[in-house]
Amino acid sequence: MLMKNTFYTEWDCQSRGERHLPENEYRNAFEIDRDRIIHSTAFRRLQGKTQVYVTGQSDQYRTRLTHSIEVAQIGRSIVNYLNRSSELLTPDYLIDSALVEAACLAHDLGNPPIGHKGESRLNELMDPWGGFEGNAQSLRILTDIVRGDKRSYDNAGMQATRACLDSILKYKIVGKEHTPKAAKFLYPEQQDILAWVHDDPKLDDLAQSGIQIRPIECAIMDLSDDIAYTTSDLFDGVKQSLLTSEQVHVFWDEKHPDVSKTLREEVDQVLKNQYPMSRFIASLIGRWIYSISVAQIDEPYKQVPRYKYGISMVEEAHAELMALRALNYNLIYNSAYVKIPESVGVEILEELFLYYRDVVFGKTSVRELLPLPAGMTSAHSEDQKMRMVCDWVAGMTDNHALRLHSYLKA
Repeated sequence: MLMKNTFYTEWDCQSRGERHLPENEYRNAFEIDRDRIIHSTAFRRLQGKTQVYVTGQSDQYRTRLTHSIEVAQIGRSIVNYLNRSSELLTPDYLIDSALVEAACLAHDLGNPPIGHKGESRLNELMDPWGGFEGNAQSLRILTDIVRGDKRSYDNAGMQATRACLDSILKYKIVGKEHTPKAAKFLYPEQQDILAWVHDDPKLDDLAQSGIQIRPIECAIMDLSDDIAYTTSDLFDGVKQSLLTSEQVHVFWDEKHPDVSKTLREEVDQVLKNQYPMSRFIASLIGRWIYSISVAQIDEPYKQVPRYKYGISMVEEAHAELMALRALNYNLIYNSAYVKIPESVGVEILEELFLYYRDVVFGKTSVRELLPLPAGMTSAHSEDQKMRMVCDWVAGMTDNHALRLHSYLKA
């Protein structure tokens, strides 16, 4: 018989919607969360969505799917290390690795095709109807789309646990107009979901004011994401010869003169083919994980263990992570190899969205090969119809968007 994990309460394990489980169910509540995410259509579609390098440019690159799997592996490793090393945790008082895996696997479900530029443009296009945000869309998929009837949104949602939904909510300000840069927000219609997750109006108000309120699992997921994309995007960039030793030397000297001698030498050895890239990345991830510890929060926002603890990272390791992130942003993400196909993809995404918008508003007729999203009826309001259009376009893989766009231009 498994030992009861007192780190989680029945309140944490409550699901949004009733779960119909067999009497001999062998999984805990969070293992069910994780399994339902893995078997969802939205998760499978990540295999065809751009991470950084537009899909189809090469068969070597990460996609959103492989990235999410790597984030989950790093998240699980962080949990395993913390559970075994922290004096604040005990065999019956542990962070649940399946819950963190679920958060990591779900964190990019809502991202549209063509990567982050696609997300930004879709946010602009959806401005009259509440905007678009990848994290908010991930929440929408889990609560309103996954496991729904294929012809409608009826009975949709995966009946996720409270702790699972809370673990993916990096941003908790409701309404695009309430954020400083019109980004990192929840949709207005998600206010009731946030209220259910918090179960405390005071927390809703604090979150709306911009105070970061998140449990330890969300913090682990967020850091795992940072580690995964920083290392993998660098790996893929080096494989594509987007960096030279001279470029990187200039970058360190001009932008990050305080970068550690160790990191400078390691990157230089990789770029000169004096050390294997895969071993460098493995050693980086390992030493960064070993630098993480559990920190007790003096005045938690909620009196449950998930909110009583956070994580911290040794300053030297955090500085390495930030330096490599800056390197990627300056020399890889802004390279022509990334930006040119990305800009073409964004134009395709925009033209598809505008076609569906014009069909909804009666400005153009629907084409046989480009039907409106299933389940849309005249009973839906304008906002509902446009949110469904947004769901449809955001849910496309890169190749599906390209194929539909070819029909549009035929």
